[in-house]
Amino acid sequence: YHFAALWHETEALAERGLIGLACVNSPAVVAPFGGHDPIFGTNPLSFAWPRPGDTPVVFDMATAAMAQGEIQIAAREGRTVPDGTGLDAEGRPSTDPDAILEGVQLPFGAHKGSAIALMVELFAAGLTGEFFSYEASNDVADGGPAKGGEIVIAIDPGHVAGSSWAQRSEAFFDRFAAIDGARLPGLRRHEQRQDRGPRSIDTTLLEQIRALARTDVA
Repeated sequence: YHFAALWHETEALAERGLIGLACVNSPAVVAPFGGHDPIFGTNPLSFAWPRPGDTPVVFDMATAAMAQGEIQIAAREGRTVPDGTGLDAEGRPSTDPDAILEGVQLPFGAHKGSAIALMVELFAAGLTGEFFSYEASNDVADGGPAKGGEIVIAIDPGHVAGSSWAQRSEAFFDRFAAIDGARLPGLRRHEQRQDRGPRSIDTTLLEQIRALARTDVA
């Protein structure tokens, strides 16, 4: 099943000295490049690289131009979304999140994102024997999450690159950090975790959650 964030899985591997790669599919909401009919899920991909003595490098991203949850938030808040996010039900480009949710999402980076979404589909479903996204779209009759597949790959860098892998990698990260404006993926999240200061919250959303908690659903 699709379970939202993937970085938890890959980061856990990296914290144990392993390279982590994970991807998962979900019901089809994304059209391939050049098409108008959905065949991919948002098909996220996560990667984590261990850094002994430091926080790992981690990214977690949808292969769709925008995660569906972000489109849903934009719709709830009455905001538009960027060009290239999706098409309406008539196959026309749209920045209206409600129209896109009724239509189809698009992959990021045109044909490049579409190819990566295809790779995720084959890893998560073709290699595991689970439902492809178009098959998962039909698995909603019971009201629960649609079935799909996930694959997690763990690699011991020492077995592949030898004992100097960490030192060589850190030299690369030093060179990367010297580029003005560059930021390693996942760094902001780690910094925010260490920040024990006050947090801003969406009070409107909080009240909606409280209202749902008070609702009698029996």
